[in-house]
Amino acid sequence: MGLSQLIYTSTCVESMTPKMAYQVASQSVSVCLSLGLTGRVFANAKHAFFVTEGETSVVQSFYKATEGDVLSAAMCLLSERKIEKREFWDYSVWLNIADECYQSEGVNLLTHDSVSDAFPPDLSSRIRIMAEAYLSSEIMGKHAA
Repeated sequence: MGLSQLIYTSTCVESMTPKMAYQVASQSVSVCLSLGLTGRVFANAKHAFFVTEGETSVVQSFYKATEGDVLSAAMCLLSERKIEKREFWDYSVWLNIADECYQSEGVNLLTHDSVSDAFPPDLSSRIRIMAEAYLSSEIMGKHAA
């Protein structure tokens, strides 16, 4: 089996709160680490931008499960491609939410100052451009209430 990389966005249901976003992020880290997935999620309580990579069948199954999540109002698959090697060494979620206490192993606070820490030094320009475009418009605005 080969490796694949999916890049997608999600809009959360209106009832999503910062606490719920943190709980989902923590669960996502746990599940992805157990499945051997790597990548990044940049999120607030309203929107998320995902880069998920790993064995093709696992990545596709994870995407389908995420797509069926009742906390996701809409998803948009931006890119699905085979890759030769992974671009990320681990899986983590970076949250821009109002309460800074929502951090734990694999769940980090996302700010204008910390965003560069989320990117590997040799990240492809393709992913960097897509992530930075999405971050500037959807995630990095005001903290989600």
